[in-house]
Amino acid sequence: MPIYEYQCGECRSHFELLIRGTEQPTCPECSSSTLTRQLSMTAAPVSSGNSLPVHGSPGRAANLGSGCGISGCGNGRCAPR
Repeated sequence: MPIYEYQCGECRSHFELLIRGTEQPTCPECSSSTLTRQLSMTAAPVSSGNSLPVHGSPGRAANLGSGCGISGCGNGRCAPR
């Protein structure tokens, strides 16, 4: 069951959905079915001990594929600060 990223053609929201079988996705914000599948950033394994600082904060390690750990981040896109 793959997880896909979408952008809604009506309300322009970005979101991820877990798609099962032949299920047709709809926007969780406005229920529109006018969606465009987006290219997703792939996750890659990182060897232990190679964490990188994020946003200049030495205590925060990068977590590939799930954002930087700051509230509102995810999918490789950071929230506005």
